[in-house]
Amino acid sequence: MDLHIIGGGPAGLAAGYFAKQKNLTFQILEGSSDLGGNCKTISFGEFMYDTGAHRFHDKNKDVTAIIKTLMGDELLKVNSPSKIFWEKRLVNFPLEFSNILKTLDKTTIINIVLENIINIFSFNKNNKNFKELSYKKYGKTLAELFLINYTEKLWGLDAENLNNKIAGDRLKGLDLYSILKTLFIKNNIDQKHLDGSFYYPKNGFGSIFNSLGDYVGKESISLNSNVVEIHHKNNLIKNLILDNNEDSQIKNLISTLPLNLLIKYLRPAAPKDILNISNNLKYRGLRLAIISLDLKSFSNNASIYYPQSNIPFTRIYEPKNRSIKMAPNDKTCIVVEVPCQPQDLIYNSSDDEFLDKIKYNLLKYTHIVESDIINSTSQKVPFAYPILDYEIEDKLNKLFNYLSVFTNLNLLGRSAEFKYLHTHNLFIHANQLIKNI
Repeated sequence: MDLHIIGGGPAGLAAGYFAKQKNLTFQILEGSSDLGGNCKTISFGEFMYDTGAHRFHDKNKDVTAIIKTLMGDELLKVNSPSKIFWEKRLVNFPLEFSNILKTLDKTTIINIVLENIINIFSFNKNNKNFKELSYKKYGKTLAELFLINYTEKLWGLDAENLNNKIAGDRLKGLDLYSILKTLFIKNNIDQKHLDGSFYYPKNGFGSIFNSLGDYVGKESISLNSNVVEIHHKNNLIKNLILDNNEDSQIKNLISTLPLNLLIKYLRPAAPKDILNISNNLKYRGLRLAIISLDLKSFSNNASIYYPQSNIPFTRIYEPKNRSIKMAPNDKTCIVVEVPCQPQDLIYNSSDDEFLDKIKYNLLKYTHIVESDIINSTSQKVPFAYPILDYEIEDKLNKLFNYLSVFTNLNLLGRSAEFKYLHTHNLFIHANQLIKNI
């Protein structure tokens, strides 16, 4: 066997795709009974929903071509922008000044303009954390209004304790030039930064990975195959032990496991300092409330973000706005995201307790009324996001330097690389890894 891949989620399946393209012999070992990882599409009565507000963005022409070939006419081009809920109003997301100008009072707008002018002429300095970066990019007023509170709620840490790499593309598109253009050029509406154009499969985002699984082939996938030990010797991964005591000899290994689990499974065990760093890595989980509604539509938006600390959820997305196949014509469904840690009360409360809390807040902060609610269910999504604190780079460097001695081991995916990655990133990296095998 040329290659073993641990994990049948998006990263593992992407690796399997390129391995098959290269005519390698390989096996994907998936611990659960189905493929897709945290990118599954689940049926709920007459409705379907994804385990996350997933969308496929056309960021790389080669990856887009692969997905289009896999999905054919199942892949839809969708235009559905996102919004931020702010003081009972909806603001465009990503932020754009032309929209903010219509929303905020004159004093606040003046403060925003002045702060951005000061930022232009201030000395460039290292932005040590996310708070400093957002102040530098947006100015304090705008950052505190829309960005800092949401980010702290999402990641569960104060903004000054978060690495500035969590920003991704969210800080693009709002600068002094766009402010001045909006103020002095009439009828200027710059729509290019609206995060509303993307691809999405007719039958849910998870169908991309079902199609990948079909392409890879059942003979190359082992479900219910939990790795419990990873044995190494002389700087090589030698064999894997599964929970059924099956022993697989290894030539090359790609791991999509969460980084801390990979290190935990190594035999002989990693040095104590490596184990200590690894054991203290944190991943943010999600708990989802799926609410079916006796309404034709909840909103026109792909997602609505809720930055306020008094509202327990961060985002609501409506599957029907991605594909009409996700709900009946006369009804809809919303998915409410609550970021939390596995030890949090809201993560461990009963389904009834959790759903009652979410419904109470939906009735309070949205337009739905109790009679609109048909049914509800709950879903937990572990390892949704790696938590990037401001000291994370030094910690990760030590872990990756240790793992780099294993010459036949490669890491792939959001949890394994401890990076906030999207589908196109996974395919690009998977292709590079397979070329090197």
